[in-house]
Amino acid sequence: MKHDTHDAVDLAQRLIDMHFSIWNDANSRSRELKFEQVYTADFFVADQSGVSAGYADVNRLIEQVQAGHAGFLFAPAPVTWNHGVGRVVWSYGPRSNPAQVHGEDIFTIRDGKLASAHVFLDRP
Repeated sequence: MKHDTHDAVDLAQRLIDMHFSIWNDANSRSRELKFEQVYTADFFVADQSGVSAGYADVNRLIEQVQAGHAGFLFAPAPVTWNHGVGRVVWSYGPRSNPAQVHGEDIFTIRDGKLASAHVFLDRP
């Protein structure tokens, strides 16, 4: 049982590392090429603005986030895992203030890929 949990955490960490690499990538085509490796076909992101489902919608959401925050990058902490549900806290900001925004993603994995991400922003 302990071994299974360790494997799940390792997989979750690898996927989250790739997830944030995608979200930090300013090139739309480059992002698209990575989606299938990281996300299920029906992957969705749910945040305060709504739900973006599928590769095209998620890529548009990333484009919107980046357009509104030029030069910002996500910096995730290590994932935590709890019986099929993962959590990663992160900061987001420009190089001059990399922790300008804080939040967390609650995520699920299905068939070895990220299946969902529920995004929570910390409000000051």
